[in-house]
Amino acid sequence: MQLKSLTPMGAAYHLEQLYDDIRVNRMTDIPILNDKLKVQAVGFREWNQHVLGVLITPWFMNLMLLPTENTDWSTYGVGSKHSYTFEAGSFEFIVGEEERLGKYMSCSMFSPMFEFVDHEAAVQTAEAIVIGMFNAENKEVLGSEPWDEQHESASKESSSMVETVLDGVQTVGAVAKESLEKPMSRRELLRGGFFRNVKNKT
Repeated sequence: MQLKSLTPMGAAYHLEQLYDDIRVNRMTDIPILNDKLKVQAVGFREWNQHVLGVLITPWFMNLMLLPTENTDWSTYGVGSKHSYTFEAGSFEFIVGEEERLGKYMSCSMFSPMFEFVDHEAAVQTAEAIVIGMFNAENKEVLGSEPWDEQHESASKESSSMVETVLDGVQTVGAVAKESLEKPMSRRELLRGGFFRNVKNKT
């Protein structure tokens, strides 16, 4: 089954229902869960004959790409990789499949999710990602490789960024809005630079 007629709002609702069910029935007692977080779909919209947004769960935050009626993924195998170019640069997605959803693509932003002190922090980061990837001024100076390839090296640096991210979470407000509007590198955007900018202004 492939759900290809969903509106962005319908896709967000369906993903939340599906992954909350996965949380309850498949992830019980799994030690990688951050119990301060819940399942939430953020910023879903139509993009290039797809539905795109960020999915937050207690164990990951992923960019999610779903097909529409005008999109043919019939030849895409589970596990295959496909790059898509946004204003901020190229992002590599991996095809997955769920019985109640059909095929989808995901691009990992964070996993696990222990660096988030509360759900609000995760939502604000997801919102920053959705806004930032459509801002051409955020195009990565570090190179043209798809984000998923850069993610491996960026992840090695993430532990040193964790305290910075968490320290800035408590002072979002108007400063956060200002930070969202400023260009930053994809690495900064997707690994906590949004909150680092907030912290530097407080």
